[in-house]
Amino acid sequence: MITIAFYNLKGGVGKTTTAVNLAYLAASGKKNTVLWDWDPQGAASWYLGVEESDTKAIKVMRDGLPVGSLEKSTPYPRLTFIPADLSLRKADLLMGDKKSAKALLKKIIQPLGENASIVVFDCPPTLSPSIEYLLAAVDIVLVPMIPSPMSVRALTQVSEFFEGKKSAPKSIVGFFNMVDMRRTLHKQTLENAKYLPVPVLETYIPMDSAAEYMSQKREPLTRYANLGRASLAYRKMWKEVAKLIKEQRKQNS
Repeated sequence: MITIAFYNLKGGVGKTTTAVNLAYLAASGKKNTVLWDWDPQGAASWYLGVEESDTKAIKVMRDGLPVGSLEKSTPYPRLTFIPADLSLRKADLLMGDKKSAKALLKKIIQPLGENASIVVFDCPPTLSPSIEYLLAAVDIVLVPMIPSPMSVRALTQVSEFFEGKKSAPKSIVGFFNMVDMRRTLHKQTLENAKYLPVPVLETYIPMDSAAEYMSQKREPLTRYANLGRASLAYRKMWKEVAKLIKEQRKQNS
């Protein structure tokens, strides 16, 4: 099982949109995939058309409830979903120190590997202790950025935060989202990507008005606008991410 977290310290960068679309593409590629929403806002739940669970998500950490009891089916084969709710705001209080948090995360995540080959986490835009421990526990952290100084700065801050830490993520990789190559700033930012402190995917997701309808249609963009600019870019990006997954599997074996 490979675990991937979509995360940025800055909000509004297309994190959840990308997590939903790439999880859908992974499942479409015949990979048993779990999308786990860790953001109390529950945007991923909305995009997938999955309602909140009657059982509060925090019970997995607080009461030892098996995570499988929260797992829900989706309309898409091989893709299951673990919804978020506002109870996750209390996660920091239950994590304790790093050692106990690491053991707790391993305990609640590991059972998913019985049926899933990929687990995707949609993380909130914060660097609270619980999110720090989660990022340190996953195999790959994917950081979406809009080509703007503040968004890129957020990536740099995350990289600097984990630099030299024993609990740093195994791999942090950036990518650009909502790109408009008609804008000089966007073009310049992409040209300077080689100077960023972490590797950046070659594929970027272009600005596409079709993406705005995800919240209305409540399904992945790559399903209802299959031939759109952003959809085609997501498919190309998935191929890049699949290579990262393959490399990570080799390192884990």
